[in-house]
Amino acid sequence: MNSTTKNLTLASILTSLCVVITIFALSTGIGYGLYLDFAIPIFFAIVYLKCGGKYSILSGIVSVLLVFIVVGDLTGALFMSQSFLLGIVCAYFMDKDSILMEDIFFSSIFSTILIMVIDIYTKALSGTSIITEFQEMIAWFPYKEYVNIVFYCLIAFYCSGMCFSIYYLSLFLGKKLKLLTPNAQKKYYIFRNLKLFNRFLCFKRNTFYSCCLYIVFIDMLNLFNFDIKFIYLRIILISVQYIAYYYVIRDSLIIIKDFIITHTKKVLYLRLFMWICLVLFLIDFRISVYIFAIISCFIDMKNNMRIHQKKIIDLFYEKKLI
Repeated sequence: MNSTTKNLTLASILTSLCVVITIFALSTGIGYGLYLDFAIPIFFAIVYLKCGGKYSILSGIVSVLLVFIVVGDLTGALFMSQSFLLGIVCAYFMDKDSILMEDIFFSSIFSTILIMVIDIYTKALSGTSIITEFQEMIAWFPYKEYVNIVFYCLIAFYCSGMCFSIYYLSLFLGKKLKLLTPNAQKKYYIFRNLKLFNRFLCFKRNTFYSCCLYIVFIDMLNLFNFDIKFIYLRIILISVQYIAYYYVIRDSLIIIKDFIITHTKKVLYLRLFMWICLVLFLIDFRISVYIFAIISCFIDMKNNMRIHQKKIIDLFYEKKLI
């Protein structure tokens, strides 16, 4: 049996398994919990690692159609389509020769867009929408601006947390099933030693600059009071900005802290810097982000710290393989 026929046969078997379990879960009412949020994405991430991209996508589409035909649950089918796509995207980045944190960042952006698209389809087909109903509810609150900030933060944290969890659990299960590709093997090793490698996991320079420019772009729209009428587009743009904020802050602080500890060799200066960061963030969050981003850019351009950090991770992994 050639590899194409083997992968197609295996994908068919896994699709059947997924359909049976999902029909049972939705019929009994337990499918709207952790099953659709975690089990489905992880399942299709494993299918991707075992059978490849085109068969995993085909498996997901067939699974959604069969579940909808049998159960007749439109909302469940839509949420299932969201979950299987997210699992495939996480597996796609997992399989690439890329930086771990960039994988989670781009997966989070995709997740944010996907949630809005699914909500649009849910509203069009069933007349109900979580997003629009929440926005209408916000109008009754006295401090609407702060409630909106919390709302955008929740979406950003939810999407990032989901992608982080799915990514890690898929790697862990793929390792147990011996399905990981060489790139996924390396990322599993980094994840298992995240405490050691966390200070070396920075974005590539171009990705970091793109995040900074995106933050500036959204802030300029707000500065000129540019009103985005389409609510879903506004939520996507601002939620992605908050995700970008997190990674820009994280990258900037890692670069600056590494520079301080490398050139001073004193933990006291590092602690003093962190206290300064806390004070500046409390005084003016946005300006503080710009300041630290600019400082980290100058340090990186002068010392090529992002390149050195990647080399350190590669060196550790090569020693582990020996």
